[in-house]
Amino acid sequence: MSDKNQIIHLEIKRKIGIITFDNGELNVFNRDLIIAFRDLLKEIKSDPQKQRKIRVILIKSASQKAFSAGFDLKATEAASEDVIKLFLVEGKKFIYDLTTIPTPTIALVNGYAIGIGFLISLACDFRYCTEDAQFQLPEIIYEGMFPTHGACTNLPKIVNKISDAKYLLMTGDRINAQTAEKMGIIDKIFTTKEEMIDAGIKLAKTMSTKNPLIMQLIKAALNTCKDLNIKEGMAIETEAFEIIKNIHEDKNVLKNKFIKKYLLKE
Repeated sequence: MSDKNQIIHLEIKRKIGIITFDNGELNVFNRDLIIAFRDLLKEIKSDPQKQRKIRVILIKSASQKAFSAGFDLKATEAASEDVIKLFLVEGKKFIYDLTTIPTPTIALVNGYAIGIGFLISLACDFRYCTEDAQFQLPEIIYEGMFPTHGACTNLPKIVNKISDAKYLLMTGDRINAQTAEKMGIIDKIFTTKEEMIDAGIKLAKTMSTKNPLIMQLIKAALNTCKDLNIKEGMAIETEAFEIIKNIHEDKNVLKNKFIKKYLLKE
């Protein structure tokens, strides 16, 4: 599946949903790509048929140069308030949906991951990259901008030290793959894009063979348990275990309530 302009693709292989950005050499997020990615994630998240077919999501780039170089800043500089609102509101929607989707997600990053490109990878559960990957949140460099779209929310939860998040957000400096790995942002670095994709698919295949009900309960539980004491965390674990063992009620209904409570926190 792809949108009409072929700027984003969804391919489903053996219960793995592979999303590919294909919007030119830099995969800049203009109006079309923002809407296409938003709609695709919304469809995956809300369509029961898609949920049955997709147990793991991989996100990668068709370009050899960039995962994504970020938002189309030229468009925002010359744009009306409506366009700026589109970038802010709709961009936030797909970051929220990606962060809170119960399905496990893997970002495969090569080349530039700037701004929203970096933030998309932070919204995923796992992040692999190539040796040439470069990461940057440059908002502080531009007058009148602020790091949004989960920059101040997702990044501090991932890095090893809060000072790493402060450094990236307060300097706008670009870091390489090795530095990102030391900060805890990247899980593994690969020499070539092909090696990275193969490793990402291997991880996805491993997870796709597991019970999706249990997988989604684990993701939801982790989202809340990581911030709790052991007694509170074990109570949530028990709650999830009871859903799995329940024979009187629809487990998917119970699972969705659990996800809403602990992953979406609604």
